[in-house]
Amino acid sequence: MQKISLSKELFENILLKKISVLSKDNNKYWKKVLLEPKIIDDNIKYSIKQFDTLTITNGLGKENPSLVIECKKIDYSSSKDCFEFTLGKVIEQKNTNLEENYKDNLIEQLLKEKELLQDTMNRDHLTKVYNRRKMEDDLKVLSRQSNSGFLSTIFIDADRFKGINDTFGHETGDKALIYLSEKLIKHAKILNGEVYRYGGEEFIILCFITKTHIVQKLNDLREDIKSKKIYHPLRDISITVSMGVSFFGDCKDAKEMIQKADAGLYMAKNKGRDRIEFT
Repeated sequence: MQKISLSKELFENILLKKISVLSKDNNKYWKKVLLEPKIIDDNIKYSIKQFDTLTITNGLGKENPSLVIECKKIDYSSSKDCFEFTLGKVIEQKNTNLEENYKDNLIEQLLKEKELLQDTMNRDHLTKVYNRRKMEDDLKVLSRQSNSGFLSTIFIDADRFKGINDTFGHETGDKALIYLSEKLIKHAKILNGEVYRYGGEEFIILCFITKTHIVQKLNDLREDIKSKKIYHPLRDISITVSMGVSFFGDCKDAKEMIQKADAGLYMAKNKGRDRIEFT
């Protein structure tokens, strides 16, 4: 068993499994410890001595923390000019107060991974905005809040989007959806809301804003979307959107609010597109 003394930070990182490979410079000491000379065909060749376990300490005193850890292998890295110890599981530890910290860190890491996985499942893979399932879950919560009277639904649809796919291809259509979603995310923050991809080229923004302020802000959104063209070798592409808006205070429930916003969207389409209709 080989004993190695490390700094407190490095010792804790090994115990908390933040690092799994320990590097030691290729100096005289480690050459003496690790290199085993052998005579093969009258030539001296060296192999690296292997240890099943290592004793890792923080300092030199008897009361200083230490641990016995599995050593899976020891290699030499020519690119870094160092010996690398690949570490395994901790077999024994003494005078450490990190066991609880390790458990806490592990639980915290697992919770973060769970939260990240949940967030990934709730997002549309192309546009990275929330998906319809997340919208339905959020709507149940938002409609029960004390300020639900200010809740509104903005139903947004890209005008003549099928023509973009048919003329320029689905890859360009995807670029258009990404562009559109970026604009919606930007303006949703101004609207105090969140964006969801409802399906295809349809999006919904759920937001909290008064009726007196929403008109100008939505017109700003509409103008911003068509202010920039998407490049394509055939010709640059302009995007416009139609919107339907409804208010929770005017509806009996959240389902009716979505239906009214959808109806407003169809009104906007029928009246010439690139416009906003309120229901």
